[in-house]
Amino acid sequence: MSLRLFFIIFLAAYFKPYAQFQFTGNVNNEFKNATVYLSLVEDCNKKSLFFTESILLESRINLEGEFIFKGDFLSQTNQIYKIHIDNCNDNINDYKHLLNHCEDSKEIIFIANNTDKIHFPLNDLSQVFCDIEQTNETNISILKLENLQENILSNLQNSKSDRQRKNIYQNHFKELQSYSKQFNEPLAELYAYHLYANEHSISRDFYVKDLKKSDYYNELLNRLEKNYPNSEYTKRYKHTLIKDQYPLLKSSNTIYKSLAIGLSFLLIISLIFNYLQSKKSKNKAVAEKLIDYKKILTTQEQKVFELLLENSNKEIADKLFVSLSTIKSHINNIYTKLSISSRKEINQFF
Repeated sequence: MSLRLFFIIFLAAYFKPYAQFQFTGNVNNEFKNATVYLSLVEDCNKKSLFFTESILLESRINLEGEFIFKGDFLSQTNQIYKIHIDNCNDNINDYKHLLNHCEDSKEIIFIANNTDKIHFPLNDLSQVFCDIEQTNETNISILKLENLQENILSNLQNSKSDRQRKNIYQNHFKELQSYSKQFNEPLAELYAYHLYANEHSISRDFYVKDLKKSDYYNELLNRLEKNYPNSEYTKRYKHTLIKDQYPLLKSSNTIYKSLAIGLSFLLIISLIFNYLQSKKSKNKAVAEKLIDYKKILTTQEQKVFELLLENSNKEIADKLFVSLSTIKSHINNIYTKLSISSRKEINQFF
């Protein structure tokens, strides 16, 4: 490598400009002397609330009606930010801001990182925070999702029947969910999720039903864990998902538990029934097998056999007027012919 080429590479590396974000915007006369705040949004459920501890930068509107935020301290990965403007100046800590009831304020929420250059111009009606000139499509994703949400709610207000409203409720979260996936950014999907899945959403019930059968929500968790493994976004989403899934799992476990108890009861009944049937069949088979003992034994052996159940050998010999040895000989023949080994088995033949 020549000395000249090495020198050029060294200069290029040394004077290479470092990454720096820049967020600029225009305001109308309503906010001529206002203060603008750049904040980090870590909890989408509280995106509209104003927390002073989340403020990253402050900017005053200049004479041209412009504000600017710039620096090199934001995350290199995407995060959700909010620019908030109001005329309250030093009163930002009052309860109206904390509860988002200040009528003298405007805000816009967007996704960005440390390298983005974003401008927020006035729209054709000179309205604040209604348009974005962005570095990439991700920056404008939340604004587009909010616009879609407004269109859906507008259709709801204009609906004239319960059936129309039900269809809007049912399709609301599917539209937001499908649209958010087009940005190929998990944070955009997460923001859409909070629009349709929060406790006050018009489609909350349909989301809960979908949660039972759809793999989408776990897949979104996987994407968040892959792209933002240690972020608050991933932790909060996982917590919310578990909280929403728990009643479903509990209900499912209750059903399975009841089903298991029912099946166990049926199994026990079935085993008892089969045992009784088996015993009955066995006794019947034995009876059928032994019922022809009169055809097998001689007349004298039959007499001895019928007396065996309730009499001793000596008593049988006395009743039949034969010797004891003769009775013993008959008994041996009976046992052999009937394949039995004791008196206990005799009652099966009667």
